Amino acid sequence: MKVGATLLGKRIAKVKPRRGGMQLVRLEALASFTCSRCAQTKTARSVAVRGDALLCNACYGNLQASHTGHDQPSTAGTGRTEEASVSSSEAGGSQSSALRTHDPARMVVQELDSGLPYSVVNTGLRIEWKFHVRAEHLLHGTCPVPAEMADRAAPHEPLDLTFLRGRHRIRVLDEQKNVRLRVRGGEAQLTGLTWQPFVLPGTRVSVGWDLWRKLRLAYTPLDAPVVFGGIVVRYAYDPKIMTRELAAFDARVDRVEELVLIALRELGYLDEKGRALLPQEALIRNTIERAESERPARRKIDAAIERLLSRGILTWEQGSINAAAMLHYPARHRETPVPLLCYAPMLRDAEREDLRDDPGAGHGTSAHRVAGHLMRIGHLGKEASTEAKAAYREDHSRAGLAGPHEIPRGFTYVREHERGM
Repeated sequence: MKVGATLLGKRIAKVKPRRGGMQLVRLEALASFTCSRCAQTKTARSVAVRGDALLCNACYGNLQASHTGHDQPSTAGTGRTEEASVSSSEAGGSQSSALRTHDPARMVVQELDSGLPYSVVNTGLRIEWKFHVRAEHLLHGTCPVPAEMADRAAPHEPLDLTFLRGRHRIRVLDEQKNVRLRVRGGEAQLTGLTWQPFVLPGTRVSVGWDLWRKLRLAYTPLDAPVVFGGIVVRYAYDPKIMTRELAAFDARVDRVEELVLIALRELGYLDEKGRALLPQEALIRNTIERAESERPARRKIDAAIERLLSRGILTWEQGSINAAAMLHYPARHRETPVPLLCYAPMLRDAEREDLRDDPGAGHGTSAHRVAGHLMRIGHLGKEASTEAKAAYREDHSRAGLAGPHEIPRGFTYVREHERGM
C-alpha cells in the first residue's frame, strides 16, 4: 500500500511500516468495512491490511500486542477465565499470549464516534440530523451530511444557510450564501461554511433542511455558560470530543510536558466527563513515538509526568484491561486491574470575568483579534501550505524568537487575524 493509492474508495493519506504481516493505513475520509477478525462493521479512517483481509484498529492493536501477528485462541474459547490465565502465568513464569495482551504499553483504546450525522429523521419533506463539530470541520469549513440529503440535493448547487441560537428564544446569529454540497469517495459534506468564532470542537449542532430550501443550523445554549479546561463554553457539547480535539489547538511543542498532555488527550481512553486516561508505559511510548522532531529521552518524560502529578494536572486512577487488551475505566469486575494516569479538564461555572474576557461573548456579532498560533493538522493527514510556512518563518523571525524558523512537522500556522462580523 502506498500514499495516494485508494482503499475502500478512499485515498490513502498515511502508511505505517509493515509489522507482523500487517500494514496500518490512514484514509483521508471515513470508510465502512467489516473486520475479518471480530466480524464487526466499523466506520473509521484507520484500517489494517493483511493480504486480502481488512482488520479494525482494535484488532490490529491486539495482534501487535501479542507479538505474533496471528490470531490466538481466546481464553473464553478454552473455558479458562482471564484470572486463571494470569494466575497460571504468574505462578509458572510463562509468557503466554493472553498475558502479553495485558502489556500496559500496548493496549487498545476504542476510537471516538465516527463524526457522521446521527439521529437522522426523514419525513419526506424535511430532513433533520445532529452532529458534533470536529476540528476538521472548523479547519476546512465543512459540515457532514447524511445520505438522505446527499440523495436529494443537487451537487454543486448553491445553498443558503441560517445559523440559529436554539431552544426557548430562537434568534438568528448569522446567514450565509453559496454553500455547496460535495460528495467525494462516498462521503457527503457541505463546503464553504464560515463557522462562528465561539464554535469549538465538540459543539453539538442540530440541522434541518426543508427540501430544496434553506438549511438551518442551530446551537443549543447551556442553562449557564461553563469553563471547560480553561475555555468558556456556551452551547451544548460533548466533553470527550472537546478534550481530545482541543489538544490540537494552540499547541506548544517546546516543552515535554505539553507533548505528554497532547499524547494523553489525543490517544487516551475518554470517559463521559471528558477525562483522558492511559497507563504510564503507554503514555511514555506514544509521547516518544509521536514527537515530530527531536524525540525526548525517557527520563525527561518521567520527570515531566512527575511535575504534572505534583501540580495536580495529572492524577492516578484505577482501570482494567480485558482479554482483548481493551482498556476500560472505571475498572470492571474480572478484568486485569491497571493504574492509569488521568487528565481531568477543570469544569466550573463561568464567572463574570470569564465572560468579559471571552471572545465569543458577542456570539459572533463583534470583531476581535486572534493571535497567531500553531494548529496541529498531522492527525488529519494534512501538511502546512507553502504560504503558512512562509508566514511562520516571517513572524517567528520578526518576533526575535530563538530556534529554527520552520513550522514543526504535523502543524500549520494561523496568522493573527480578525474574527467576527
